[in-house]
Amino acid sequence: MWLLALGFFGGWDVADPVASVVGALAGVAGLCYALVAPVDVEQMADRLAGEVVRREQGEYARWLDGNIGGRIDLAYAVHVHGQVAGAQSEGRLDDLTALHGRLSPPRMVITDGDATDDAGTGKSLAALSMVLDLARDRRSGQAVALRMAAASWTGQELEEWIARHLVTAFGVGRGLARRLVEARLVLPVVDGLDELDPPGTAPYSSRAAELVRLLNSWQHGTQPAAVVVTCRRGAYEGLVGVEAHLRTAAVVRLAPVDAEQSRAFLRSSVADTEAGLSRWQRVLDVLVTAPQADGVPDPPTVVRLRQALATPWRLSLAVAVYQERTSDGRYRRDPSDLLPLAESGTLHQHLLGLYVPAVLASRGDGTVDPDGPARRWLAVLAAYLDGNREGRQVEGRRLSATDLVLPELWPMVGAERAKRAIRWACLSWAGAIELAIVAQAAVSSWEHLVLSFLPLMAALFAVNPDLWEGEDRMVLRPVRFALGCALGSAPVVLIGLLDAAADATADWVMVATVFGLMVGAPWAWPSCPTNVETGLALWCAVTRCRGRSSSGTS
Repeated sequence: MWLLALGFFGGWDVADPVASVVGALAGVAGLCYALVAPVDVEQMADRLAGEVVRREQGEYARWLDGNIGGRIDLAYAVHVHGQVAGAQSEGRLDDLTALHGRLSPPRMVITDGDATDDAGTGKSLAALSMVLDLARDRRSGQAVALRMAAASWTGQELEEWIARHLVTAFGVGRGLARRLVEARLVLPVVDGLDELDPPGTAPYSSRAAELVRLLNSWQHGTQPAAVVVTCRRGAYEGLVGVEAHLRTAAVVRLAPVDAEQSRAFLRSSVADTEAGLSRWQRVLDVLVTAPQADGVPDPPTVVRLRQALATPWRLSLAVAVYQERTSDGRYRRDPSDLLPLAESGTLHQHLLGLYVPAVLASRGDGTVDPDGPARRWLAVLAAYLDGNREGRQVEGRRLSATDLVLPELWPMVGAERAKRAIRWACLSWAGAIELAIVAQAAVSSWEHLVLSFLPLMAALFAVNPDLWEGEDRMVLRPVRFALGCALGSAPVVLIGLLDAAADATADWVMVATVFGLMVGAPWAWPSCPTNVETGLALWCAVTRCRGRSSSGTS
């Protein structure tokens, strides 16, 4: 601080310029370290729990299409593998978090109540609800539940996978992330175990079995550590059949939506007014569970409609499609049409075909054409996910068939094309800076060419193979990159402001740009090799400052 004050009030020529520059950099570095000083893991766990609530409650609202109270309180049955205390034989979804808290050890698998392997039975929503409840009601010392897509596991060790998720999804520092995991202050909620393997994969040699083996070795002290897994029943029973299942865990099997629950859901979401009730009355009448005479089966229409609406997803699908309106407020479809479609067995495909246009039209501002570019874009994304179902791998990394993560969509255009684009962008930037240096040297002093090696060194980043290898390859972090650039350039900008030379501005702007990129790149891409370049840039900056100060003194 004394050196900074000396520079402000006495001029940099009063003290040794090298010492002044180094002192200023050390002061800024100390300030930055104070801002990012090590945080107690318990404090970080509290912050993490708050961030989980903030993010996941928005996701919860989106899954329910804004109808926060529309979650169906499904029944469930519990089966136990191993010695698990506190498990009850049955319950309701509203009690699922309490059940997990009573389990000892708290290890749970959420699966379907039947073996139809239908999507949308409520497993992921149940897990999401549990994550929110556990994070909201967390007490000191308890683990923070983190929902993690099983498809994001690429074969690394479990602790490494969880720590990497903390870094990439929540911006936690690597060291602190490891400490949180080692202290078992993270409860992994692994969603979609069945999505790790293409259909027909042998259970014992599957990637799902490999991940379960890691979860079986996940422990806290002498006890198995807490974990929650969701998986379709057929896939999980395949693992059980080859004894590759989660040990010492309670298996929660969610029951299908019964007719009375379907009716209650429709009454509360779309038939809570006289107008809504009149539109949906025929459907509601079919869903009434009136006892039949002995030996008299329900009509086929009744049975098939109940089956067609037997999952939360299918109910939400029917509501979204048949609540679509025109620009003047008229409903496009009559819910009574659900009955003949259910009887013919085409209801589900009918709803899927109309879902995207209905959701696009639900914005209500007339800016989205249901048959325009938005639908084609969604079709491209859907085709991309569908193409990943068979276990597609790019650059040694298995692509998710369920999750759309913006920085990880580069395989859609091809790995080589993405690499080529990044390389050309880096080379173009380096070339532009190099031309600027040469032009300035030509009109002022050829001494400026001492800076010409900086863009050339930075250009090596574009062709460095480490960019495409390791766990962090092709994972772009624009926020961290911008912050790193700002922190890296700030001390150099400060030094440049204190340089009294009139023609020094361009020099310091150039050096500040290089410094910012040297710091920002490794923050955004940990594999970026910038240690040597940063050292050379520091030497160049100090030399430049010494030269300026010497010329000013003379």
